[in-house]
Amino acid sequence: MHDVGHAALALIATTTYYVAFLIFRVSARRMEPLRGGRPFRVARLMLTDPIWLGGGLLLFLGLGYEIVAFSLLPLTLVQPIFAVGLVLLVAYAVWFLDERLTRREWTSMALFVLATLLIGMSAGRDGEPVADATLIDTLTGPWPMLAMCVPAFLVAALVWLVGDRRTGGRHARRLSGVAYGIGAGACAGLAEAGIRGIAIVHADTGSLLAILESPYPYLTLGFAAIALGQLQVALQRCRVAIVAAVLTVIGRLYLIVSGSVLFGEDWPSDAGPFLLRTAGFGLALAALALFPRYEERERPEPVRQPA
Repeated sequence: MHDVGHAALALIATTTYYVAFLIFRVSARRMEPLRGGRPFRVARLMLTDPIWLGGGLLLFLGLGYEIVAFSLLPLTLVQPIFAVGLVLLVAYAVWFLDERLTRREWTSMALFVLATLLIGMSAGRDGEPVADATLIDTLTGPWPMLAMCVPAFLVAALVWLVGDRRTGGRHARRLSGVAYGIGAGACAGLAEAGIRGIAIVHADTGSLLAILESPYPYLTLGFAAIALGQLQVALQRCRVAIVAAVLTVIGRLYLIVSGSVLFGEDWPSDAGPFLLRTAGFGLALAALALFPRYEERERPEPVRQPA
């Protein structure tokens, strides 16, 4: 019964997390056009908008309860809950926001959900792999941290530059949201890895000073800010279903990779879990490749000639 209660709490937390996306979308549609090349202006518009602040409060509330609930549940149960939350968001976007998905996009969504389930099934009996609580390699040398931070930052910067590039003419096409989801997802996954690092340092030392002296609080705050800024730009230009789906899956994948690099969390060694996790990563990447990169051109309605 405890697991049922924790699962219910996790589902509520995940739903709250995704409700924040819908509030951010409302806020984005009210704002003047946002430009990724002007991040401080984007930040000012976000922090002075009461609707966005309300969504931000819900986001961090949901994330906080996720951390509590998911720390009490095995990964085999956590990943399906993530998948259910994502399905509910996509369903809401399709039914109430009138966001139409093509057959390719529906196929990609299904592959994303299946990939999430396979990754969850690849976990051990206790859910998460055991991390190196001493964090000696990460704290004494900058290279593991840079190996994770630099790619995420470069991807986010590149997406902003490409998204801000003005194209004109009859062949101009808008980004579908996949690129924004990749950039924001990599940064969000790294921010979650920072939260995991804070938890490990606290469990190892029990000292607030040790946490502040570690790189993890600054990793979390810095990349969470980048992810939120890019998410807000994306929600002003793209469909929330596409952005949220790609962001969620890329964030999960980057979190797992970051755990391996920063905390010594090994890839499953047994044949069954190894194949499940490898298949999950493969399906996620295949779904990402299948997603259309640009929105379909709107077809003009035929002009009716008077009889």
